[in-house]
Amino acid sequence: MSQTDRPARDLARWFGATSVVLLLVAGCVASGSVASPKTPGGSSSPSAPAPSSSPSTSAPSSAKGFYLRAWQTQALAVQHTFGWLPIVTISNGQYIDGMVAVPAIYPGPLWVGPSAQTISATGIDTIVAEARKQGLLGTKSDFTGTPMPGAIAGHIELIVDGTTYDLTGSPDAIVDQGSTAAAGTPAAFAAFWQKLTGLAAWLPTELGQSASYEPDHLAVLALPPTDAGSGITPTEVAWPLATPFSKFGTALGNDTYRCAVVTGADLAKLEPVVKQANQLTRFVDSANVKDSLLVRVLVPGEPSPCL
Repeated sequence: MSQTDRPARDLARWFGATSVVLLLVAGCVASGSVASPKTPGGSSSPSAPAPSSSPSTSAPSSAKGFYLRAWQTQALAVQHTFGWLPIVTISNGQYIDGMVAVPAIYPGPLWVGPSAQTISATGIDTIVAEARKQGLLGTKSDFTGTPMPGAIAGHIELIVDGTTYDLTGSPDAIVDQGSTAAAGTPAAFAAFWQKLTGLAAWLPTELGQSASYEPDHLAVLALPPTDAGSGITPTEVAWPLATPFSKFGTALGNDTYRCAVVTGADLAKLEPVVKQANQLTRFVDSANVKDSLLVRVLVPGEPSPCL
């Protein structure tokens, strides 16, 4: 199925709206052998910090060692969800906002990058307090209730005071009119999710100035050229990496899709090219093979989607 066959809602998410992937837990932390997120692809990228076993000597705070990532999944083919960015990531005192506004044009940009801001210890403590209030920091992890077939699932990974919480629920769960969500319910998960996805409105004074997020890792899916449609002539550009598509990364989804996490010198070569490309651009390798690309910025603590 080509990318142009997707519904408009899924196309928007493909560009980095609300996003896929999950090998996050690795290693032990001090105080209780709790697992912490692994860096994408196992390489040396920014990752979720190891939680500290020593509380602050001034005032109690959960900010040290705190990690949060919220993302969405749906039962769709990989090419429809590959570009979904995590909606919210907080790592090392940095808030990465994946709810990116995408220009309403076709073909749209290939590169969709999140923004980043600092977040204060007070802001992090407020998030932790809200999670506790909603009953999300206990032993329960599934808050899905009775989801509709094909519904979008919300996922939240939290590391608080050395403990990892992997939560799943429905972002669309609602509370009866005139009432509040009971702690530990699907509606409580949804209430917390809504605050996270509106962080700038919820905690405006705890966030620093926004700037573009510069990744150390980029997930790339190479696939057969996308059908351009009537009246559109796709642009062609040289594939900037030495590795041809036939040997690029590993197979994903089927034998015609190749997936890899690009870092280091290869990222420096590829990033400026894909930033100038659009969703219909065809990349031509040294063997004259032409492929389209899907790309997604990987945030700290996010595992490779190529596994």
